[in-house]
Amino acid sequence: MKRKIIIIVLTLCLLTGIYCYTKLPEYHITNSMSTSNQDSRNTQLKVIVYKYFKINNTIQKIKSEHNRINGTPTTLKINLYYPKWFLRDSSN
Repeated sequence: MKRKIIIIVLTLCLLTGIYCYTKLPEYHITNSMSTSNQDSRNTQLKVIVYKYFKINNTIQKIKSEHNRINGTPTTLKINLYYPKWFLRDSSN
């Protein structure tokens, strides 16, 4: 009986974890810094990445979304952070 309860609880924990992971966004743009002068416009983005697979496609999505909303900058620097690293050291 005790073993069945442990298996049920572990299964529920696993299913809850899978459900929460599927509801996470691929990324979240936390900060955007843009500087400009007469000849150029430089933009730096801080992005938290929650889903690491197909990272090149995720970077292209971030770039195209930024360019669609704000226009194309001369240089675009995208700083990617994992969630725990960003929470621990957000000074970069």
